[in-house]
Amino acid sequence: MMINNNTTLEICISNVTYDKLFHLSSSIWHVFGFIGVLFGIPGHILQIIISLNKTSRKDPTSLYFIAMSIVDIIFLLGRKFRLRGCLFWLWCVNMSLIKTDPREFLSCGIFYSIIVGSTTLSHLYLALLATDRSIIVIYPTRYRLIVTQSHVILRIGLITFIMILLSIPHQFYFHYEPRVTLFLCDFRSSLYHRKVRVWSFIHAILLVGIPTLIVCICSAILLHNRCKHKRTHKNNLSTNARRMHRHSILLFVYSLGLFLSILPGCILEIFIVHDRLFYHNMHCSIRWKIYRILLNCFLTLSSINYSNKFYIHLTISTTFRNGFIQLITCKSNQQLTKSITMKEGNNNEQYLLSPLNQTKTIDI
Repeated sequence: MMINNNTTLEICISNVTYDKLFHLSSSIWHVFGFIGVLFGIPGHILQIIISLNKTSRKDPTSLYFIAMSIVDIIFLLGRKFRLRGCLFWLWCVNMSLIKTDPREFLSCGIFYSIIVGSTTLSHLYLALLATDRSIIVIYPTRYRLIVTQSHVILRIGLITFIMILLSIPHQFYFHYEPRVTLFLCDFRSSLYHRKVRVWSFIHAILLVGIPTLIVCICSAILLHNRCKHKRTHKNNLSTNARRMHRHSILLFVYSLGLFLSILPGCILEIFIVHDRLFYHNMHCSIRWKIYRILLNCFLTLSSINYSNKFYIHLTISTTFRNGFIQLITCKSNQQLTKSITMKEGNNNEQYLLSPLNQTKTIDI
């Protein structure tokens, strides 16, 4: 997302109603941004630790959770730097404890690439994870040949490499402006506008919008599978199958909420870039004021989206939840498995199903 000059924005802030709405949205964003960092970063660290344990390492898709946690931590730390008067590097700059702004130290293009690139990679990794989960459902007898650790590592590496290549031009698009108040960086005066417009469309539609739509479609496939299984085994549905059905509903609701919260921000980005490039005198218009308020709302939603993956995973995945219990109680894997087996000793339906249906009861 781009930036506007502080001198022109100060003239815009004259309407009392706008002042109240803007300060309210800013306050909400600062609070939720801090809460997202406070709960999100420890959650992502725990997700990395649990995904690296002996049980989780057997599942190739655990690599996606590790990759998502890393880029989400980078984003949350970067957004933490943006909370004015609140935190760490920029806070230290405002307090004259540190003289170097992170955007000046890293260059604004690199700082922008790190923040935007981390969010984009998070969406792409999530889309890859959802796609592989769908493959498990659609091709239950062949998925072990398709979803392997080497294939997952190759996909993660390829996506990361492509994003690095796409981020290189940002070094030439933006520059550091100390009077920045709205976005991360300002445009260079010699900028070729068409390239930035193309990038805004690529980022908003191809790299964020479509991946979140893929997540919705894949979760819908999973929910359809669980509903079909429920109708087929209506009279003898096990407790485990009922739990899987509830979790698939929760996963679909989460993916739909993610899509609906991300999509407006993508559309807003396209409009802001267009207006910033082609309507230089519109900074005091009603539209620009609405942009500032909407941006704070979408930043609040993004803080929630990029900090709650650990808690969603903990809710819908029994295997992950068992790993978390094992971590906090310091139980060995054998002790935990034994206690779980005693609790679910009578739940043997998944072992009596045909290979097709047995694969469908894999933990979400």
